[in-house]
Amino acid sequence: MRLKPYALKLMQDLVKRYSLLACVFLISLVQASSFPLEQVVPGLSGYALTAGTGNLIERFPVQVLGVQQDAGTGFPLVLVKASGPFIEQTGGVAAGMSGSPVYLPSASEDALLGAIAYVFPSSDHSLALVTPIDIMRGVSSSSLSFKPSGPEFASLGEAVSVATPILMSGLSERAAKVLSPLFKNSQLSSFPVQVSSISAWDESAYKLEPGSAISVQLVKGDVTLAAVGTVTAIEDGTVYAFGHPFFGEGEVSFAFAPAYISYIVPSDVVPFKLANNGKTLLGTIQEDRPPAIVGELGSEPSFLPITLTLTAKGTTTTKHFEISNDQRYYAPLLASATLQLFDEAYQKVAAGTSDLAWEISLTNGTIIRVLEQITDPSDIASITAGLAAEPLQIIANNIFEDVQIERIALNISYEESERYAEIVELVADQEELEKGEALTLHIRLQPYRADPEVKTIRLELPENAEGNLDITVRGGMEGSDGNAPDGEPILSFAELVAALNDNIESSELIVETNIDGDTVRLERLSFPYLVKGEEFISISISTGDEAETSEDSAPEPEKDPAEPEMMLP
Repeated sequence: MRLKPYALKLMQDLVKRYSLLACVFLISLVQASSFPLEQVVPGLSGYALTAGTGNLIERFPVQVLGVQQDAGTGFPLVLVKASGPFIEQTGGVAAGMSGSPVYLPSASEDALLGAIAYVFPSSDHSLALVTPIDIMRGVSSSSLSFKPSGPEFASLGEAVSVATPILMSGLSERAAKVLSPLFKNSQLSSFPVQVSSISAWDESAYKLEPGSAISVQLVKGDVTLAAVGTVTAIEDGTVYAFGHPFFGEGEVSFAFAPAYISYIVPSDVVPFKLANNGKTLLGTIQEDRPPAIVGELGSEPSFLPITLTLTAKGTTTTKHFEISNDQRYYAPLLASATLQLFDEAYQKVAAGTSDLAWEISLTNGTIIRVLEQITDPSDIASITAGLAAEPLQIIANNIFEDVQIERIALNISYEESERYAEIVELVADQEELEKGEALTLHIRLQPYRADPEVKTIRLELPENAEGNLDITVRGGMEGSDGNAPDGEPILSFAELVAALNDNIESSELIVETNIDGDTVRLERLSFPYLVKGEEFISISISTGDEAETSEDSAPEPEKDPAEPEMMLP
């Protein structure tokens, strides 16, 4: 089996460092009273909270316009209109405000209605849909009885989730584009990525409370990737936020940390919050469901540590980072980080050749070591990034076992030249052999912009080889049929591991034949360059009796000594 040639763990003292969380827990012990959804009627006035510039909690008025039984979410939503100087300044409900709590007056105190979660991008930007807090807490919508009221939603256009700004550090715009498969079919896909700094602000002043900004982190370390939203409620150590899904993939393990809002950019299209990540980990987002993301304060998320090293011209650059330990995110996150490492080191799009060596440690003690090479005439960084993700994608997509990866180390050596050779000619010393006789092949290789070479190999053919035999000589760059290197199908995870460890590299030359319907590998040779191309030759193997009969009936004519066997370089 050969790789296709295309293109956190937390700090050990996390719990011991909760100086920031000491005050957080003090405000997380009391569950806020909820405003009964059946009492929501048009005309009710209340307010919402959200983090504004400088992380100051801004309060702005909202008015209830109606209740919608189901706007396509599967649960009821409340239509409100935001107003006031803050909303006028921002131009409406901004990206990053999802989760902003909305309160309505109650008999004794203001009661929590829910979280701002949806907007109408083609309509009035001051309109928003609120996900009720009881739904966010997990109360079944089927247990609620009420009738929709207010204006018809069909006349307002299609509602979408409030956009969630994506924050990154250590990633360029080009590297960020590699992440597009990760955000496919997500409300995040259409929103531009922001370049963010880490802890360029005083986190000790941060207070986790309803309306504050949080950073939900997929990657942390030398590379950071996170999404910013707003906290709706903190109840008995449980944090409710967003009011809509992040990826919507159910049980997850995302770290969440403070976020700092540096400014809210007004826009007639989509106002949005400019934000920075924090690095003080507050806990784990454990549920990513349609009504909300839900986290637990003080819990430790599962992260996968990665060491990524690039060596070229005697210089070595290394990045250490951790990604969310979920196989759905392995491939795109590693590919993005690999592309970023190349772009930082060389700051150009160019041809070249990369040698990659992976060491993938599984939690059961298994270590997978894979070697592969790749070359490209135009953008070696991008094509290497795609290849870097392949072993992880193969492991994640395997049909045999649900395996857990413990750590990954990837070492890449790079040179700014195309290092490959093409098989251009194949000649056999004899095309008619007697059974048991060895076959000698001469293989002409044309390296890229270098003198041609001829490789001569002597093959001992299998004992059961007889009659007409087709011999194939191919380069390792020519792909794979999905089988193990010995041509046998992969029937278990153990065999998949063995196939990865024994991966046919692009720098290898393979000689194969087919006997009784089975592929038989005759030779496997390594070269200092990548090998591409494929040539075939047919030979005939006879038994001794057949050879005598043939000699008696038709003596072999003498060869012209002047006739060349191969055009040697």
